[in-house]
Amino acid sequence: MASIKDVAKRAGVSTATVSRVLNNHPSVVPETRQAVRDAMDYLCYVPSKSSFQLSGKCSGLIGVVLPNLVNPHFCELLATVEEEARYIGKSVIVKTHQNQPQQDKHIIQTLVGMGIDSLLWVPTEAEAELSEWLSITRIPVAVVTQVSRFFNSVSINQDRGAESIAEHFIHTGHLSFGFVAQEGVDSRKVSSYSKKIASHGLKLAKDNSFWIAKGEGEKISGHISILDDIIEKLSEPTRTCTCLLVYNDIAANYIIDGLKEKSISVPEDIAIASFDNTLLAQTKKITSVAQPVNEIAHLAFQMVKHQQQPDSIEMHEIVSRLIIRESSVKINITSL
Repeated sequence: MASIKDVAKRAGVSTATVSRVLNNHPSVVPETRQAVRDAMDYLCYVPSKSSFQLSGKCSGLIGVVLPNLVNPHFCELLATVEEEARYIGKSVIVKTHQNQPQQDKHIIQTLVGMGIDSLLWVPTEAEAELSEWLSITRIPVAVVTQVSRFFNSVSINQDRGAESIAEHFIHTGHLSFGFVAQEGVDSRKVSSYSKKIASHGLKLAKDNSFWIAKGEGEKISGHISILDDIIEKLSEPTRTCTCLLVYNDIAANYIIDGLKEKSISVPEDIAIASFDNTLLAQTKKITSVAQPVNEIAHLAFQMVKHQQQPDSIEMHEIVSRLIIRESSVKINITSL
């Protein structure tokens, strides 16, 4: 069985550097971190408990709570989290709350009862209710893909992402704007989108503004009635919407397919851009705001691993980037 010395020799670093990688220490540069991980993979090295106890914390479980595993964005996030956990000798317990606050609350309480060391969480509205109780447990928490008022969080800059979509639509000559967004989740996106449009002397039409309940569009098969209704409205002969911001790639893909069934061309008749830049957006050529899941997961791990003051709140917002594809323009542009 390979030892930590074998890993260090293979990677060309000291055993202390290997230990810092195992403890996810922020002082290790990405190139060195990757070299150590490549060596671990090559040697099939499994960290022993003593290898990652340098910080005084014992090996344990990391709780990961997500809305669902239907959205490819959460699957990609989970894959990165599991990889990060594996390299520091921890195990991941994954639960999904299906955007149900009561289920979310029950899951969090169950995970804490199981003795998790830390929690990575995409919360529902139950976050506020659980904040005080979780703070008492002293378990490090990092909210991922959302901004939190109660816990450390890491997400993309949603404001800038929405602004970049508005700029893209304006630069490509659109005058009639619309959106599909989730209530209680996408207010920042819509506000920034609307303000950027207004800054150019344009405005959103109320008839082209569609709010849906959180999680209603999270399906990969079968019909989604709320989105079917929106497709019907967008298909009306009197409808003037020529471009549409959609809250995520799953909903955008569903709407695009539905419009095409009604002989409405994308992007010729209506341009569409969404969020997350998942594999779905990449394969279906949907313009989308990228969420760098590797960076999000890595920063979240640093937050829970090195959290010294559980009562303090850190917020990391990663700069977003719009990846432009054929759902919004025929020109071969890569990013804005």
